[in-house]
Parts: sequence; C-alpha cells; structure tokens
Amino acid sequence: MKPKSLFWGEHTWEELTEIANTGAVVVVPFGAFEQHGPMLPVDTDSNMADKWAEDGARKAAEELGVPVLVLPTMPYGISGHHQRFAGTIWFEPEAYIGLVTQILTCVVGHGFRRIAILSGHGGNDPGIELAIKNVVIAAERPVRIGFFQDHRDPVFAKLSKAIWADEPSQGQFSFHADRWETSETLADRPHLVRRDRMVKAQLISTEKPEWGYMTHHITKTGASGDPSLARADLGEKVWQAWAEAMAQFIKRLADTPVPESNDDWQPVQ
Repeated sequence: MKPKSLFWGEHTWEELTEIANTGAVVVVPFGAFEQHGPMLPVDTDSNMADKWAEDGARKAAEELGVPVLVLPTMPYGISGHHQRFAGTIWFEPEAYIGLVTQILTCVVGHGFRRIAILSGHGGNDPGIELAIKNVVIAAERPVRIGFFQDHRDPVFAKLSKAIWADEPSQGQFSFHADRWETSETLADRPHLVRRDRMVKAQLISTEKPEWGYMTHHITKTGASGDPSLARADLGEKVWQAWAEAMAQFIKRLADTPVPESNDDWQPVQ
C-alpha cells in the first residue's frame, strides 16, 4: 500500500505493518540543540534535519514513486563541545550510540528493511555510524541502512558547487554558524535571525585544529565564517539542492536489493 501520509506517527499499527511489507524506506532524522552564534536559534540543526527529511521524502514519493515514511526528528545530539554556550543540550557519546541503536532496532523489528538516516549536525556522525554497525550485525535478516553524507553526497556536492561558484570568499575557515546556515535560516525562518548580529566571526584559531577541541577554544561568539554575506535567495537554492539530493539518496536506497536471509551468501570456492 502507498502510505496515506509521509509521517510515521500519523499511521495506525496495522497500517504500519502493511507498509513494511511493501518495502518502504523509513527516513530517520537526527538533529541537535546547540548554540549557533549570536544570530541563529539553537534549534538550527534540528530544523535542518526536519526539512531535509520532509522535503526529500516528499520529492521521492511524489516525483520518484518511492513508498517512504518519516520518523520524528530526534532533537538532541552529541554537542558537548558547545556546552560553554547557553542553550546547548547534549548526550554523552555512549548514551547517544545506545539511543540511536534502539531507535533503529525498533524500526527493523517492525519489518522495515531499508532505512535512510540523515543528521543535521556533523558531530552526531561517529555515534550514528557505530549504531548502524550495531544494528546491521544484530539483525536477524539483512537490512540496508544508508547514511546521507550531507555536503559529501555526490548529488548535493555538484549542486552546491554551482550555487556558490560566483559568491565571494568568507575570508576565513568556516565550520559552524556561517554564511551557509544563516542563508538557509533567512530563507526558511527569517523572523528568527538576529540581523544586527550577522557579523564576521571572531575566531581564536585561524585554521580548524587537527585535534579534538571545544568550540569556545576556536571562536569567541560560537560562529565562524562571515554570516554578514548571507542572503535568503542563496538559502532557498540550498534548500532545493538538499531536497533533490535527499530524494535521490532515498531512491538509490529503495532500488538496492536486500537478500531475504543471512544465508543467501556463499563464500568463494
């Protein structure tokens, strides 16, 4: 059956059982509540995960014909390195790995065998990758759990290059709360941007360290790059690129064969 709604939570348990039998892809988004400089709200990463998931899933369903469901975004993540800035809420890495493992285990346990994971916060990535390994190894039947590679995704990387090709340099390295995220928020939720605080970041370190760090060791305001260069039209183009890349990722996962049994494998003789 084609899901009557994109959203997992709007279905009954009987409907979810039927949808699982269609081979539907389940999109599982993870976000973070952490400071994003003086100009952006602390839910920026969770809002990003929300939009990637919904926009990508809708495009995959309506334009590519993929049966797909979206779980609610887990709003908190591995953000302890931002803890000196007010508003940040975080899990310890070990707790986070257990949490993600349990969520994925539940989805697999209900019969879904294709899961598309995305994270609006790069700091979550190591924990998510370990959780995926836990679930794949423990699964009674083979599953396909894909992890959207955000800026490294081949579709998004190509689209992104074209968006920024003629834009000026930010003048410093950027890793967080920069022109990119500020442009997205100007396009999506302009009322939440403190425009008078869209200023070039005051960095303590001129290059991203090769060692583990706390964010306050790198930037005085929590931001990086030059948010003053942000524009809503750039943000809109970026959101469209995310939707296209996420839809294509979901489609690739939907088209990936899944063996019926762990026994459907023979070693090379």
